[in-house]
Amino acid sequence: MNMRPSWDTTPDLFEDGESRSTPQKQQSPLEEVGNGDVSTGIIDALEHQTESLLIVYQNEIIKQLGGCPSEIRRSMIENATQYGEADDNALYGLAVWDLYDTDLMPKGVIFTNPSIDNFQDIVYGYGGHYFNRRKQRQLPLIVTDDLLLAFKTAYPVYTSHPTGHINAHTLKALMQAHPDLCFIAPVHQQDDIQRRYTDLNVKMAFIPEPPNLAMSQDELDGMIKVAVEQAKAPPKGHIAKPFKMDDGSWLHILESGLYQIKEKQDENGETKQSKILISNALIILGEARSLKNDNWKRVIQFHDKDRTLHTLIIPYENFMGEAQDALKLIASHGLMPPRQTHKKNVFINYLQDYPIEKRFRCVDRTGWYGNAFVTTNRTYGNNGDGEELLFHSEMKDPYSTMGTLEGWQELSRLIEPHALAVLSFACAFSGQLVTPLDIESGGFHIYGTSTDGKSTITKAACGIWGKPKDVSKSWRTTDNALENDAELRNDNFLNLDELRQAVPKAVSDIVYMLTGAQGKARGSKSGRNRDTKHFNLMYTSTGEIALEDHLRRGGIEMDAGLLLRFAHIPSDAGKGYGVFEQINYGNGPSDVGNRINELAAKHYGHAGIKWLEYLTTNKDDLILQAQTMLDDFMVKHATKNSQAVRVLRRFALVAVAGELATQAGITGWQQGRSFEAVGQCFNTWLGTLGNGENIEESKILEHFKAFFEAHGTSRFESLTIIRHPDGETIRPRIHNRVGYYDPDERIYLVSSTMFKQEMCIGLNEANAKKVLRANGWLVLGEDDRVVKRMGGKLPDGSRPRMMHFKADVMHSFDDES
Repeated sequence: MNMRPSWDTTPDLFEDGESRSTPQKQQSPLEEVGNGDVSTGIIDALEHQTESLLIVYQNEIIKQLGGCPSEIRRSMIENATQYGEADDNALYGLAVWDLYDTDLMPKGVIFTNPSIDNFQDIVYGYGGHYFNRRKQRQLPLIVTDDLLLAFKTAYPVYTSHPTGHINAHTLKALMQAHPDLCFIAPVHQQDDIQRRYTDLNVKMAFIPEPPNLAMSQDELDGMIKVAVEQAKAPPKGHIAKPFKMDDGSWLHILESGLYQIKEKQDENGETKQSKILISNALIILGEARSLKNDNWKRVIQFHDKDRTLHTLIIPYENFMGEAQDALKLIASHGLMPPRQTHKKNVFINYLQDYPIEKRFRCVDRTGWYGNAFVTTNRTYGNNGDGEELLFHSEMKDPYSTMGTLEGWQELSRLIEPHALAVLSFACAFSGQLVTPLDIESGGFHIYGTSTDGKSTITKAACGIWGKPKDVSKSWRTTDNALENDAELRNDNFLNLDELRQAVPKAVSDIVYMLTGAQGKARGSKSGRNRDTKHFNLMYTSTGEIALEDHLRRGGIEMDAGLLLRFAHIPSDAGKGYGVFEQINYGNGPSDVGNRINELAAKHYGHAGIKWLEYLTTNKDDLILQAQTMLDDFMVKHATKNSQAVRVLRRFALVAVAGELATQAGITGWQQGRSFEAVGQCFNTWLGTLGNGENIEESKILEHFKAFFEAHGTSRFESLTIIRHPDGETIRPRIHNRVGYYDPDERIYLVSSTMFKQEMCIGLNEANAKKVLRANGWLVLGEDDRVVKRMGGKLPDGSRPRMMHFKADVMHSFDDES
């Protein structure tokens, strides 16, 4: 018979099973692993090593798999498959036999290694590449002595030569290579199996009855799945699996505490147990390390005396010496470690040596990691490698929950008619969209008279994420302190209340830091630079005055860059109710505000959880939808002001966030309300800019006009000659004179030196001159210079070159804008 399987395409290894993955590599066993020399002796070795095994299994292969007839088997040996490599990446080096049914469809594989003398053990399964360590987490490896069970299950199976049992040495090697290994057997073998491997910490699963040939594969696999899950669970009454100590005693982790169990035989030969309480209960969740595979830590969990759950991430370095740093950290969170030396040693041994079954990745900032979103207390979604991400920080967690989502939605519907409140709430949802949509960080400053409701709505918006008092921050802070808070809220939301409480210089630095998306560069003790903190976020701010007025109190001029990063919106909605546009609760605006405060204090934190669950369920599709919605908003509110477009993108982002949160069933608003309300706020903001084509130019011109209006006759000497009756010239005394004013020509005269030192504080001199020239505020000299020689003389008789400011053009600036 000239029948061979086709090797042009790699066969699928599972049919209707858990995977349809394919082997990594196919290679004839004629090529020795490691060099590729052809040796006919290999064929003899394969025949010799597998012949006796195949004879034993032949009947079962034929019955269960429709195994190939002997003549086909022999004709295919040159095309046997090698799975994995002969190095540390493979559990075994060579798969010497593919099993096919009579239609030459792949059904399984048998492994051996002809290079090892007297090698008798084999590995059988549907797809040997699952034994490769890179794939070992995709399916559990089943180890069994039961031949029928091995041939019935679709799981990868390791089974011994039928003449004996799997020895402890082999089982230990398998456990090291495959941490998800589970020894499975029929329940009637339980006592024998447990006794045989009593010194090995191997998971054991027992199925109710031995499989028989009539049992369907699905039924058996379902039975195995249940048994494996039960094997992973701790014994009844335990909250974690018992842990065997080096001295032979056991640690039992119960709800009531951590106990050491010792066994001792009395004079009658009877075994008696003693039970010693070590500490209150705590469990080892696993170990974590950074994305760079350093900074390894243990992850533990316990309840304090108030039944508050704590999850601690303890660096391994804290266990050095007598582990005092680790013990102090645990004690500070409410679990008192034992003081007696013996108990303390047992406690530390438990923390250090308990077997790890789960790995985490530890991150030092919150936010997006691929399609997973990390908060201070939970990871939403999956980052792609199957390992949960944990956030580790010593800062206080600002996020919490209370009440219900339904209670919060009552608040959300209450603020729906008020555009500024909708903007604030939508802004609190928008931080998660900044990074995926590649939009710069930025914020909104809502300013107006006191008790108009601006702090009420912005603090209530903080309730999306937690208790408003914890989530909201005060402007009374430093840029260093706020840098830490910003990193803690990366890809999220920040609210700053009461601008007047901040030092003007600190405000300027904070705004640039928040919108620049990174903190200061700092050095470490070793002299090297530390990693700079990075963050993306959206923020709101409140105050009784605008940022520009506040900065001027500190002698700081506000430039257009700050305005673009920090959009100012007046709090008066123009209806006579402060930020509110109608009275939709009670009899006045105070009733509306009090009801908002009442609901915000009772229900918080749930909306943010639902929002993150929604975003991480289908992130890629949602971001595509968000981009389309953002583009639509920008088209609808397009403006000729080129610099305003930059701010328009921020308004659009907020509008989209509100619409998506409504689409997710979170806000309870009418669809389209976020677009309408945020669009209204954008038009209000745009109206505060005037008709200037360039915000930065407008601010420069406003700066100089304000200077002339503030210092007119007090710092500019008039060139009008006034005389006493006797003819003597009257010279008024001008303190801190900046220049002169010619009332006949309506021209202000300023020297270049005074222009630079007195009038350009906070501005770039060259850029200021460029703007003044472009807007026709200066009488230009020869070759269009900004200075020209005077037509007359100054009081001292000189005729210097000076800058000539046109008073009429300057005064008409208000009318144009």
